Amino acid sequence: MKVTLKVYGMTCDDCVLHVKKGLEQVGKNVKVSIDGNASLEIDDSIDPYKIPSLEVFSGRYKAQVREIKDE
Repeated sequence: MKVTLKVYGMTCDDCVLHVKKGLEQVGKNVKVSIDGNASLEIDDSIDPYKIPSLEVFSGRYKAQVREIKDE
């Protein structure tokens, strides 16, 4: 399934890379932009609503699930 997130707290390209690497731990085809939009594909074993509680979002960055699509 494809999950779209809104990510808060990113201010530079290093932030984008850090969040992207964090999301790559649970998904593939990860895309993150400096404007706070992120998307990734996950398999059915992962609860998309637990993505905002990943370690990458435990400090400076926060995330919110915006959309979930079965593909």
